[in-house]
This record gives sequence, structure tokens and C-alpha cells, in this order.
Amino acid sequence: MINATHSPKFAVEPWHLTSKQQQSGNPQLEETLFALANGYIGSRGTDTQAPEAGQPHCEGTYLNGVYSREPIQYGEKAYGYASHNDKILQVPNGKRLDIWVDGQPLTTANAIADEQRLDMSDATLTRTTQWTLTNGHSLTLTCQRLVSLAESQLMVQRLEFNYQGPSVTLEVRSLLDADYGVKFDSDDPRAGQLNMAENLTLQDSQVDDTRTWMRHRVNHTPFIIDSATALHFSRPPEQSEVQQLPAQVGQTLRFHLDGKPLILEKHVAYRHQGPGDQGLSEVEQVLDKALRLGWEGAYQDHQRQAEAFWHSSQVSIDGDDALEQGLRFNMLHLFMSTGRSGFNNIGAKGLTGHGYDGHYFWDTEIYILAFLTHTNPELAKQCLKYRYHYLDGARQRARTMSHKRGALFPWRTIGGDECSAYYPAGTAQYHINAAIAFGVKRYLDNTHDWGFIRENGAELVFETARLWLDLGHFNPARQDLFCIDEVTGPDEYSALVNNNFYTNAMAQAHLRFAVQIAHHLSQHYQEDWQRLVSELGLEAREVDLWHDAAEAMYLPYDESRGISKQDDLFLERERWDFANTPADHYPLLLHYHPLVLYRHQVLKQADVILAMFLLDDRFDPALKQRNLDYYEPLTTHDSTLSSCIHSIAFAELGQLQRAYEFYHDTVRMDIDNRHANTEYGIHTACMAGSWMGIVNGFAGLRIRHDGPYLSPRLPEQWQGYQFRFRYLDCLLEVKVTARNTTYTLLEGEAMTLHHYDQSLSLVPNRPNQIA
Repeated sequence: MINATHSPKFAVEPWHLTSKQQQSGNPQLEETLFALANGYIGSRGTDTQAPEAGQPHCEGTYLNGVYSREPIQYGEKAYGYASHNDKILQVPNGKRLDIWVDGQPLTTANAIADEQRLDMSDATLTRTTQWTLTNGHSLTLTCQRLVSLAESQLMVQRLEFNYQGPSVTLEVRSLLDADYGVKFDSDDPRAGQLNMAENLTLQDSQVDDTRTWMRHRVNHTPFIIDSATALHFSRPPEQSEVQQLPAQVGQTLRFHLDGKPLILEKHVAYRHQGPGDQGLSEVEQVLDKALRLGWEGAYQDHQRQAEAFWHSSQVSIDGDDALEQGLRFNMLHLFMSTGRSGFNNIGAKGLTGHGYDGHYFWDTEIYILAFLTHTNPELAKQCLKYRYHYLDGARQRARTMSHKRGALFPWRTIGGDECSAYYPAGTAQYHINAAIAFGVKRYLDNTHDWGFIRENGAELVFETARLWLDLGHFNPARQDLFCIDEVTGPDEYSALVNNNFYTNAMAQAHLRFAVQIAHHLSQHYQEDWQRLVSELGLEAREVDLWHDAAEAMYLPYDESRGISKQDDLFLERERWDFANTPADHYPLLLHYHPLVLYRHQVLKQADVILAMFLLDDRFDPALKQRNLDYYEPLTTHDSTLSSCIHSIAFAELGQLQRAYEFYHDTVRMDIDNRHANTEYGIHTACMAGSWMGIVNGFAGLRIRHDGPYLSPRLPEQWQGYQFRFRYLDCLLEVKVTARNTTYTLLEGEAMTLHHYDQSLSLVPNRPNQIA
């Protein structure tokens, strides 16, 4: 259940997140929150030094799209079960720098002051630590870190030592460390367990006075990982030694500190060989360039990319700094976590932790692409291309599941194979196919990029549409309406049901979209259409069947209550006894057997309500209100995907206080650790939901056939809000206050948008204000 009254764990700053002396009391939480990434490399916000023995700690550096593989062990295995699990892979830690002064180890545990600060404007992390040495004088270390948004294979650290006092000896041990793992003592299925030693086999390593290099083979996969570091100093060390062990290579350097600052730069590069390695450079080349640029050059290139992101994504809330901070934090992590190559995607935990084993879900297409399509459509396209690149695997999965035609995408995956061991809440969620088609449609509606449809999108939509005809059937018992049996919808507290409303409604939209694309291609791009007809064996009769199934789709409805039925039997079950459920029994999935949940009217997250939003122009406000009144009291919001959708639903219906409460819960989900599991990684779908909540919720943005429609509303807690979004070749800015709304076309040619039922013509850089 939601609670909108959490106290902030950190100081409220619009553009920063700051922790002093690990003030949250939860080091692993802070390691997640202060993580940095660039779509390929992700590295948790851990200290450069090794932690004290027994200190809670979760090291992690990851490469997006690169995974380890292990067999799934079943007590009883049946045909078609997922055979193996792909896990996000820890790669050697290049951040590691251990420090001693006159033999005294310096760690954050014995520091007199320690502050880390994430600057959201430029995606950099700065940690300032101060120690009192045995001679009574103080030493201050300022460590700056970036994971380059300009060079996907590069991470850089700049360390500056400042000391005033009699000469002391500083010893720095710089390591490339392949000797760490992760283990949480938890039965939470959302947690993951990783062990580098079990997954990597060393093939070669090299080390000299300033560089290290390791090559590992990833066991049971086609991947090879190269990791390398290069050091640069403001002055040379007095002594240096090299270390070369099977799991660690590095240098030990000694300097005299005597009042002059010492600056050390550590450049870290990664490269994988295997699926998705197109365009990657040798790590030595990456480091050569990095050393030529130095920290300042690398930072300038990186900063330009951050500025470009915020130029398109700018957002502000007047009168609520805590939500403004949370919203910007969420948007930055989404940008940092999204794959850019077309062979990787964005995981449920981004690149910040090992939760859910780093898997990609439907979260991408339903939640995250809403954000990316309107702020960085090129990244949205790359996420869709990832699905296309694994289309053959989805075809094979469909055959395994006894479907004669079409493609079935895995519920959770990295490398394209199904990795869900629990099929009732995994493989049974066939709505993943509709989610991918919806993502393609959303992208097309916003960009009109028919080039992508011709090259990739149409085949994706057609092959996934084919599956519905094999999965469902025209049911004589329901007047020959098209029914879909034994599936699971978004609500994972109900499983293996007939005619899940969300699944059927989204399948209907999917089939209609497939027909629309087929007709458009056959009329306007005949060469591409004929190629697809030939390659896919597509016949006109099949397209007609898509149309027939869509028009005959059964959407369960309860006449007596006037609401959409979540599935055929949901309303016949006993209602969950919320009044007698202890507060510490949430989330229910950790305290009740799945069968107990399946027997009751209780929801983990939005199901019917999600369909009402995604397909909003198909349902009238009265039905939306009745559905919301019935289903929200039955919803635990145990999933972080739930609050944002309910905020949007309440905002659309004008219930702004409820909308604000759910929105607050969404935006501060990770910063305040509201579900007590951010230690395992951020919640990227929820983060996208925070953007959706303000843009699709309070501002009411919808894209229809004739352009953007907005219906802005202002919660009483705010004085105003402002955001930018892209549509076609245009960049628009929307500013909402209690008195008026101002629309400004910042980029692009003249265009038309709709404010409620009023049509507005916009020309570049001329604000259009409407009361």
C-alpha cells in the first residue's frame, strides 16, 4: 500500500544528491543511488578503496548485454520450461585504489569527514574524504568519477590529494580486480546472486608501471571480456611495483606528500567480443585516446552529451523541490541505463545492480519508451532494434511452445532466450508481444519513421501478431467472439486465467496495428511489402484474419457493476481481507503462497487500469471512473509499476489529490527506498513512470492521429511545472501555472497541437499562452 509521507533520506537539492557520512545508514542503498552508467558500462557508486571487513557492500561493474549463463535447476521439469538463466555479468573492477599514509590504511570507516555528491546536470560523482593522520595533520582526498557519455567504453577517475604538514609517504595500490562477488542473505525472488569467480576464466593478463590488462572468457557463453586501466600522475612516483596475481593485476606507487597537491588519473576501458560487439574498439586504443584527452578533455566531451540530454528533457516543478529532485534523478538514470547499440536494452534495475539478474522485461516498451520516444527517439529506436535482432529466437520460442507460426518473445531475458523459471508469472505473460507492438506504434505515431517500419518494425509487428491467431480461438460458447485462454496479465497476483482484459484489449490493438501497417505498406511501399510477403509467407487472407480476430475480440464486462472484468473469474473470487493483513506482510508475495493470492480478489499492480490508460481513446471517462473505483481499493501496489499508472488515472479524471499522492510515491521510490529493495538496483519502469505522471498525467499528453493533445491540470501543492517533449522534428516546451499554460516551439517548423478541445498553431520561438 502506498505511503506519501516518507521523510527524505537525503538533503533536498534540485540538481544534486548528497550523502554525508553515509547518512542513510544503508551503504548498499547508496551504492545503487550513486551509480553511473552510459548505456554500455554501468558501475555502482562504491568507494575506490576496499571496504572494511564485515561492512555491508555490493561491488559491481557491468557491461550491458553481456551475461553469464547457468542451467536452471528444477525439482520437477516439464517440456518447454526455460532451460538456463542469463545473468548480468560482473566484470573486473577498475575503480579500485587502496591508500596508506606512513603505513596507516585510509578508508571511509576511519575518515573524519566523508561526502559524496551526484551532480545530475553533468552525470558526475564527486567524493570528498578527510582523515586526521597519526601526526595530527589532515589529508583530504577529492575523487571525481564519470562513466563517459561520449565514449561508451570508458570510465575515468580523478583523485586529488591535498595535505599540509611535514612530509609523509603516500602509498597507492591501483588494481584491476576480478576477485569480488555478490551474495544477499535473502529469499526475495527479486534479489540476485552473482559470483565472478564462477563465471570468468582468465585467459591472459599484462601489467607495467602504468597499465593493466586482463582477458577473460565468460564460461558457457560466446563472450570474451577485455578490461584495462591506465594511470597518469601530476608528478612521477618515487617508487613503483607491479602486482600480477590470477585475479588481480596492478601497481603499488609511493609518493612524498609535502604540501603540494598530487593528482592521479585512472582511466578504465572495457570491450567484449561476442553478440553485440559491433563498433567496439580495442581497449588499448580507448586508453591511448583517453590519456591524450586527460580528465578535462574527457569531462568536456562527456558534459556536452549530458547538456544535449537535458536540452531535450528539461523538466521543473515550481513549489516542490523534493519531487523536482526525484524526477531529475530518475530521468538521468534512465538515460544512463539505456543501451545504445541495438543489441542491448534497459534492464528493470538499469546498470546499477544485480536485481532480477539484470533482465529486460516489458518495462521497456510500456513504460520506458514513453519517456525515450518523447525525449530521445533515437534511443527508443535502438531499444526496438534490440527486439528485432532477437526475433529469430522469439520464433524458436514460439515453436517450443507449440505455436505453428509467429514469434513469442521471452518474458525476461538478456540474450534473447526465456529466463523465467516460474512460468505462471513468466511465459504465461503473452502480453509481452503486445507490449513490443505497442512500443513500435508509439514510436511511429511520434516520429512517422516509416523507414524503421520498413526495415524492422513491420516484421516485428507481423510475426508477433501471428501468434494471437494461434493462441486464441473464435469461441462458439461466446457467440464466436475471439478468446484467449490460460494467460497471465500484468497483475501477477492472478495467473493462468481466461480472457484477461488487458491481454485481450492489447492483442486487439496489436492486430489492428498490424492490419494498418500491412495496408499502408501495400499502398505506399510496394517493394518492401512484396519483400515481406515473400520472406514471411504472408497472405492477404492472414491479414483479413487479423482484422476479423480484432473486431471479434472478447473484452470481459460485468453488466451488474458496469465495470470491465479483469478476467472471466476474477469477480467470483473472495475479496482479500485487507483489514486483517498486518502491515509487515507487504509485499504479499513474500508472505503468502501464490495459490493463496490467486484465489482472491487482490492485485499486485494496475491491470484493467493500465489498459484504460494505454488505450485511452477507446474507453469513456465514466467506465474509467467505475473501473478505478472498483480495482484501486483491491490493489496493494506491491509492484513499483503500479503507483504511476494510478496517478495518471486519477489525474485524467480530475482527482488531483489522489493523483498527487500516487505521484509522490512514484517519484521518490528509489531516493527514499520506499519498497526497501533499492539495494538490488533502481526501478527503471517506475522512474519512467515519474516522467509519465507529469507529462501524461497532470499535463494529459496524448498523441493522436492529428497530433499532440494536452489537458493540463495543476495539483494544489504546486505553483507550476514545465517540461519539454519531442514530436516529429519539433521540440516543444510546456509551462503550466495556475493562471495559464504556455506552449513554445523551440525547434522545428510550424505545427498544430490541441489544448483540450482548442486547436493551436505554433510557430518557432513565439510563446502561445492560453488561459
